[in-house]
Amino acid sequence: MKINNIGYNYRHDKYFRVERPNGSGDNLVLIVKSPAIFTLGGEDIAVEPNSVIVYHEGTPQYYGVNNVQYANDWMHFTLSDGDSELLDRLGIPFDRIVKLASTNDLSDMVKKMSYEFYSSNRNKDMSIELYMKLFFTKLGEKLSVDAPAGTYSETLSKLRSRIYNMPYNDWSIDGLAEELAVSKSYFQHLYKATFGISAMEDVIQSRISHSKYLLSTTGIPVGQIAELCGYRTELHFMRQFKQRMGKTPTEYRIAVNNGTIRE
Repeated sequence: MKINNIGYNYRHDKYFRVERPNGSGDNLVLIVKSPAIFTLGGEDIAVEPNSVIVYHEGTPQYYGVNNVQYANDWMHFTLSDGDSELLDRLGIPFDRIVKLASTNDLSDMVKKMSYEFYSSNRNKDMSIELYMKLFFTKLGEKLSVDAPAGTYSETLSKLRSRIYNMPYNDWSIDGLAEELAVSKSYFQHLYKATFGISAMEDVIQSRISHSKYLLSTTGIPVGQIAELCGYRTELHFMRQFKQRMGKTPTEYRIAVNNGTIRE
């Protein structure tokens, strides 16, 4: 994959209009950030922000706005041998508007690719190609999630990241559901549908994972580790740890120090 030209967060006035009857001579990705009107197959389509379209080389391109400022990210690119098959495997549709719950992460990748494209970095072509494959991989993921979970996918991912980065928090289904402004039962359905694990089991795994790190890299007493990992009592920590690891925390620490277990 090769970028021919790229723009991040471009803005145009209320009279903006693109008319390319024969396309742009290459493939084009647009991340639409404002209301717009696209013409596809002779039909005018009202497009909402957080929409994406991948134009195939040669497809007519007609789009613009109706009395509002237009904003988008864009990337003109060509494909090398095997790239078309990759996009097919990822389920990337050409010449079709796709509305996503959020395009923030995709837009951030365009921003990074833009900086790289205009840089003098020695390995920029290699870096750009890796970024492009990541971009389409993440786009494919967004398109493959089921509709209910997809609406909350970015928020859920950020929430899970916080769980694993802050295992010491007093996480609860009530609090987690409140962050998404959904019911407890619906939150639990969304979480498991997205990650394949229940929210509270994921909380436990985050705590066990952090405790293993502390046991293997520090001399902090077990009771203090329990507290640092969000447990109210040392006994509760020891029970959950042994259930999942088959050893007590102390036995695990000894095994790591002896080289019986490698972390």
